[in-house]
Order: sequence, then C-alpha cells, then structure tokens
Amino acid sequence: MPMPPAGRCRLIPDLEHGISPRLDLPERLWHHTGGPIDPWLTLLAALDLDAHALLGPSLACDFLGDQWALPWPEPADLDALYGLTVMPLRPWRCVHEHLQEQLGAGRLVMIETDAHALPDTAGDTYRRHHARTMVIVDEIDLAQRRLGYFHRAGHFLLQGEDFEAVAGPRAAVGAMTAIGVQERIRLGPEALRAQARQQLLRHRARMPRDNPVQRWERRHREDLARGRIAEGPEACRAWSDAGLRQLGAATELASAHLRWLAQDAADAVALLQAADALWQLSVRARALHLKGEHSGEVRALLDPAAPFEHMARHWQQAASLLGTVRLAAADRPA
Repeated sequence: MPMPPAGRCRLIPDLEHGISPRLDLPERLWHHTGGPIDPWLTLLAALDLDAHALLGPSLACDFLGDQWALPWPEPADLDALYGLTVMPLRPWRCVHEHLQEQLGAGRLVMIETDAHALPDTAGDTYRRHHARTMVIVDEIDLAQRRLGYFHRAGHFLLQGEDFEAVAGPRAAVGAMTAIGVQERIRLGPEALRAQARQQLLRHRARMPRDNPVQRWERRHREDLARGRIAEGPEACRAWSDAGLRQLGAATELASAHLRWLAQDAADAVALLQAADALWQLSVRARALHLKGEHSGEVRALLDPAAPFEHMARHWQQAASLLGTVRLAAADRPA
C-alpha cells in the first residue's frame, strides 16, 4: 500500500545501536572498499545473512589501466544466495518521491549520490568536496526530512539540508535500483557454501590470465617517466585510493571468502593457502597506502620495487592454488 505523502517508512528496525559486517579475517585492514559492495555487506549483516558468500567477485579483481576494478555484487548471486531481487529504476521524479514509492511497497533503494552530503564521511568528503558513492536507503521520514541509509561499513541517518541534497527536488541522483527483500531466503551454512562454491569456479575463470600486479607496476612507472601522474599530497591520495586501496580491499575480501569456503572442504589446505597469500598481498598494499599518506609522493611508493614484487608473487601464488580447486560431487546441483 502506498505511503501517505508526509509519512514515515522504515523497513529494517533495531539499527539504533549500529551494525557492521562480520568477516572471517585476522583483522579488518580496510574498513571499506569505497565501492558498491560496501553497503551490501552492511545490509546483509542487518538482515542477519552471511555476507561471506557474496565476496566471490572480488577474486576477479583486475587492473583496468587507470585503476583497479571494484568488486561488484552480481544480481544472479544475490538472487541465488539470498533471494534478493535487484531491479534497475529510471529516475524521472523527485528522488524522495521514488523513495516513498519503493519503500512503501517494501523495497529498499540503492542510489548513487554525492558523498558531500553524507555525514558518515565527516573528515573525508562531508561538506568538503564532491564524490559519487552508492548508498542503500531503508528509511524515509518526510515530515522530519530524514533518511536512513547503509554506506561503507555502517548504517546512518541524515536530515535537514543533507536530506535536500540527497533526496530533494534539486538532488542530482545517478543510478537507482530497487531491492526486493520480501522473498529473501536463508540457506543453512552447508547449503550456502555449496551454492557459493559453484559460483567460485565462475569467478575464478574471470581472474586475469597474466599477473595484474606486474602490469599495474609497469604502467605507473611508465606514466611517472612520461609525466602523466601529478605529484603532491592530493595526487598521491587519488593514485593510492584508485590503486592500493582498491587492490588491497578487494584481496582482503577475497581472502575472507576463501577462508569461509575452506570450512569442512576437501581441498581446505589449498583454499587456506590461497587465502593467506591474498591476505599478505592486502597487508603490503595497506603498508604502502599508509606510506603514501605520510610521504605524499607517488614516486616514493614505487621505489624500492620490492613491495610490488612481493605483491605480484602473492597474487600468482593464490591464482596457482585456486587453479587446483575442483567442484566436488557434493557441491554439484541435483
């Protein structure tokens, strides 16, 4: 039933005390990837669904020439693993009208918006500079001009002028997607792993044929030599976020995925060794990212070359180990 025009709709209760994804990792090196998978992980935690199964696409992370690819949840995975349906929307009215319509029908809404108006990014982009990002909206209160949304590694509220910037008549919204949660399913741990394992082979097949870390290092050494990369703290931060953060965060998620899949698996040793190799890659990427924050110079991160050689070796080790994984008979669909 449609909401009253000035009504309030809240689809997921009991989020006042916060929520964060629970992942099988020694520690969380990257609190968020900066990409579209972040709000999904937090949403699954809020729905009490195991997010590990959704991390398979992070294995296929590749260097795209100017940045590393961000892990992107696939609609088919969301449907098969959790019964969540994803339906693209065409924004043609005021954003809050679309939100009212969809939330009133029991559907969450993912929107691309400006992080300049998101209070959870205080100290980063909030009221400082503009950056596009994805959030999942689960609550709207028109009377209070308030939105509840999932972003990065948590659930947050915004209101007042931030509401106007995100959902008001002049809000510049990008992609918009409805998320059906009413038919969601809750597979048992064994069934969920079996389903994710079938998808693992598909994601593994999408891994780069060559070593993308080596390709990444070569490209940026060439760009530096030809003056294509600016120096200075802001340029170094942009380079590090598009490179080190996106690579490190993706391999951290891939490591968590493999650790989770290894439970009770016949090839647990190979999966755990691959997980460790990706974890070590992420650790080295994090160390370089921190170095960049202190030095503010891209050139300093590429000299010496040893960290990149280690990262390339870790990636190759993980890829080789994953090449030994086969789909067991028990994992095959009936």
